Amino acid sequence: MNKPPSLFCILLLLVAPSIQISTPDDPHYWAGVVEFSSDRVAGETDATSTTNRLAQYLSIINSPEADVTDVLAFPEGTLNRVATASFVPHPKDAIAPCNILEYEPVVRDISCAARNRKKYVVINLTEKAKCPEENDARPCSADGLYHFNTNVAFNREGVVVSRYRKFNLFGEAGINTTVYPEIVSFETDFGVRFGHFICFDLMFNEPALELVRMGVTDFIFPTMWFSELPFLTASQIQQGWAFSNNVNLLAAGASFPGVGSTGTGIYSGRRGAITTVMNHEPQTKLYVAQVPKMTSPNAAINKIPQPKGTPAQMAKLYLKRDQIDKYATKDLPMTSNAQLEESVCYESHCCNFTLNYSVNPNLQNTKYYRYKLAAYDAGRTFDGFADGQITTCAIFACSSANYSDCSRRFEATEAYDEAVTFNAITIQAKFANNDETFVLPNNVDTSIVPIDVSETEYSVVPSVGDPTPHNIVTYKLTSAHSDLFTFAIWARKFERYATAAANPAGLFSALVLFVSAAAMGLTKNLWQF
Repeated sequence: MNKPPSLFCILLLLVAPSIQISTPDDPHYWAGVVEFSSDRVAGETDATSTTNRLAQYLSIINSPEADVTDVLAFPEGTLNRVATASFVPHPKDAIAPCNILEYEPVVRDISCAARNRKKYVVINLTEKAKCPEENDARPCSADGLYHFNTNVAFNREGVVVSRYRKFNLFGEAGINTTVYPEIVSFETDFGVRFGHFICFDLMFNEPALELVRMGVTDFIFPTMWFSELPFLTASQIQQGWAFSNNVNLLAAGASFPGVGSTGTGIYSGRRGAITTVMNHEPQTKLYVAQVPKMTSPNAAINKIPQPKGTPAQMAKLYLKRDQIDKYATKDLPMTSNAQLEESVCYESHCCNFTLNYSVNPNLQNTKYYRYKLAAYDAGRTFDGFADGQITTCAIFACSSANYSDCSRRFEATEAYDEAVTFNAITIQAKFANNDETFVLPNNVDTSIVPIDVSETEYSVVPSVGDPTPHNIVTYKLTSAHSDLFTFAIWARKFERYATAAANPAGLFSALVLFVSAAAMGLTKNLWQF
């Protein structure tokens, strides 16, 4: 039974909204993605923390900057916690929880705001649900509740039109998974269907790539990404994923650079980033852009460059390091005005490199980035929470001649020279052509943002004469860069490893395994479920 509307909802409905609504015939729609940071004050209760963060969310939805938007997306893990978890209506019931008090304020009030502002709003929250649910025979916890890491999509009337529960957990103690990955999407009144998934899901076949195979061309991606060199910093992998799938990706990132979390952007498939940001200081900001529909490939694209942090500033952003120590590598010769053709093989996987580069003959400092040409085709662990097969051909930087310093940056106080200018790079290799292999172009510069796609070329053509289908993938850098950190063809192979699934009881959060001791207080605030 519907309950009387809350005073908050009544007040919202009395406010005259300022709206611009796109139509199915428009070649674009307007999207907003939020980079969000909110430190928890010492001694603050879960309830107070959630109330304060909700107020910030509502302020963003009601802000003048949001006026033009059709759809708004918020990041993962920045709204509530297990102690303030909310029930969420099933989308099939077409409920607008705005005026239903059985739902907690995080759901009620955002439903009211979406209705008042006539916008699609996607949030990520900690959901609670009664246990057991249909077709789930797993034992229930003592309190009779599940807790999920959940995306909730509201339409312009505040109705819950889609709900996705994260399947590929990255630690997240106390959070449950569904029995199987949910493959969910929702239609909008401006002619676009959005699929959505959460953070670590991007590294797996399901649900993310299954949605692409179903023909979904636009995605909403709430994330609290923990960036890692040389291949998995947030904007770097966001741009590569959108490019390879040729889809629009709206990525909203939590902003806690001290533990490696930042990365927000709007990407338009093969046309690259419309806007993207990596922060070295915590930030709460709405980024708005006009997004060309994939059904209008000739629609104008207006890119909005964001200020880049200097390498010294970006040293404040904590970055993990990939397990690259078993890669097959060769040194890039420090030879001035060089033209190099080289092959590097990891067992049967061979990478061919053609490079034109110059070396600065007047180095003023003893510190500068050296480079490795690398190949790899084997497994890795993602901090112990899932295992995966990686295949790559790469050039990446090393901050000294010691291999242990590859994929490590200089400290903010260390002066260094840009020793190598890459005038042109071509990487070519053969990759399997099947649904279990996902290949993407991959690059990042020393400011930890990806190179614009206009400065690269990427091609995939079928290989002839192989016993199983393969493609020849070629990736080129076509503009000179002296700030390169990584340039690679990078692939995930899914066939050898099971997808991450149910979260074992008592599992520690992933963060505690890799953040520095100085960041531990903030870590507890982020994932104190």
